[in-house]
Amino acid sequence: MKVRFWGVRGSIPSPGAETIRYGGDTTCIELRVGNEIIVFDAGSGIRPLGLKLMGEAQGAPIKVHLFITHTHWDHIQGFPFFVPAFIPNNHIIVYGADHETMPLSELFSGQMEREYFPIPIVAMGAKVEFTSISEETLKIGDIEISSMFVNHPSMAFAYRIDYNGHSVVFGGDHEPYNNMLSYSKLAYQVNGKQLDIEVNGQEEFSQLLDKKLALFCQDADLLIFDTAYTLDLYPQREGWGHSYPEYAVHIANMAGVKRLALTHHDPTDTDEKVDAKVKHTRQFIKSSKLSIECFAAQFGLELDIE
Repeated sequence: MKVRFWGVRGSIPSPGAETIRYGGDTTCIELRVGNEIIVFDAGSGIRPLGLKLMGEAQGAPIKVHLFITHTHWDHIQGFPFFVPAFIPNNHIIVYGADHETMPLSELFSGQMEREYFPIPIVAMGAKVEFTSISEETLKIGDIEISSMFVNHPSMAFAYRIDYNGHSVVFGGDHEPYNNMLSYSKLAYQVNGKQLDIEVNGQEEFSQLLDKKLALFCQDADLLIFDTAYTLDLYPQREGWGHSYPEYAVHIANMAGVKRLALTHHDPTDTDEKVDAKVKHTRQFIKSSKLSIECFAAQFGLELDIE
């Protein structure tokens, strides 16, 4: 499995001299397994990815499996500029959650209506297919892709990819569970393990959901995690749907993860601020006496998961 980052920014593209090293494009991650092209999110980073795919194909048909964590603009805004979707004989399969009032296909076509964009989605010449999913596991050849709802102001997924004994988890946009409504009972099954426990109060509920997330990430070779904020900034952003490094390390440690990639960099985070966040996180890992490799997701960074 090869992972490549095409967009690592959150909220809005932020190009410029101060973000040039880590990149200013919003979320898009490419995963290659053999001839399979699997993409996670269609932020503005999907535009340069599409141009690369066109160059590689040299006119041959392109098939892309596009998994959407959620349909906030910074995760779909690049789709109208994804060139392979306009080329006949190409096949783009988009996976994601339907919303209560609108199916996934309409959520995508809505941003290309005349009021917002000059070219409608029906002008795309490729076969564009929309597949509604929930918490489940899909198979693409020998690749398993599992989905899990996470804590964000939308119907948002984390995704886990398993292939040939190796795994990658993309946590999507996620906020610590202590900012959620409380429930009296929770029943979940994760990776074949049943969780059915009476809970008392918000703290116990959030701990149980942390356990669910950790089981989902269990023993992953790579965990890509939302760390848009720092711990001192988070109280001012509570309820906005994003996390901070200490929480990412907490989940990674519970899950026995080997490598942790910090992503969804805030648009105000300069390269120097991202550097400082990585340095702080590594110091936190060391002071906690943990063995987790930590780095920041970066435009163009390619990782071989072997």
